[in-house]
Amino acid sequence: MRRGLVATGAIAIVVLVLAELAARALSPFLPEPKLWADDATTVKVAQLEARAGTCTDLIVAGNSMGRDAFVPAVFSAADPARRTAWNASLDAASPPLLRRWLTEVVVPRARPATVVLTLASLDVNANSKAARSVRDSYDSAPLSRPGLWGKVEATVVGSSALLQRRTELRQPSLLWDALGRARSGQRPATLDASGLPGVLGADGEGLSRRPLRYTGSPASKAFLTGQLLNDYQLDAGLLTAEADLVRALQGAGVSVVLLVLPVTDDYAALHPGGKEQFDAFLALARSTATATGVPFIDLARGTAADRFADTNHLNAAGADAFSRDLPGLLAASGVEPRRCG
Repeated sequence: MRRGLVATGAIAIVVLVLAELAARALSPFLPEPKLWADDATTVKVAQLEARAGTCTDLIVAGNSMGRDAFVPAVFSAADPARRTAWNASLDAASPPLLRRWLTEVVVPRARPATVVLTLASLDVNANSKAARSVRDSYDSAPLSRPGLWGKVEATVVGSSALLQRRTELRQPSLLWDALGRARSGQRPATLDASGLPGVLGADGEGLSRRPLRYTGSPASKAFLTGQLLNDYQLDAGLLTAEADLVRALQGAGVSVVLLVLPVTDDYAALHPGGKEQFDAFLALARSTATATGVPFIDLARGTAADRFADTNHLNAAGADAFSRDLPGLLAASGVEPRRCG
């Protein structure tokens, strides 16, 4: 019986090894596996990997507002210190998601000297439908599940083509198409560090809203009130999570700045509690910066309406102006132009 078990185990190992080798050989001809929460995160990880061996002086991280506002190339060109920069922002990234993304993925790879955290009132809404959905997607993706077992799974999946491609390998039609491409040598298009056409640039900056101009569209207001500011309740726990993120970055030797991006008057007024509720958020954001000992930059008001794509995202003119102004804003706040590494 013992010899039989040993023989069965040996056969199983041989079968697994052969299956892994076959999966690796066929892998370049299969559709790209969904290992991260979405295509944008996949591309940003590819951009980080493409920078392997180098570090980045300054990173801006926040939600889609930060993604659309910060253009690293414009910042670096306007910066007297010529710091390198990258945009690490993720769509609807709340403070807990941003902490995982930055501390587990971005900072170990990019090793930034300075991180500018953008914070918006929608980030600390306890009832935000979009933020909850995005966080759930991030926590359920194969390479970003939380906890010890999540890290174990990410390590195993990351080293095995068989596990990475298990979904595609179970579908006969995809498998047959891949065999056909393997015979002809034609590989399917894959996501890479160059960005997403019309969506993300090569430095992580947002592209989709650059050509737009805000006209008070009811559609953009409806999404804001239905998915982001819905049932607005300022969550002290999410502000605590933001403070915890600041301290985690400081513990890693990173200089941190807390920044509130420009928004339209419509954005502030669309809070269920009106502008007073938005002002309460601003006061608590400032208190969070004070409690963690980091500079606070408040740009919420004073930006011309023609620099917005919608109620709370900057368009090309707004993003370029913000990125050009940021070196001066940082200097005026006492932020030293530190170099990474």
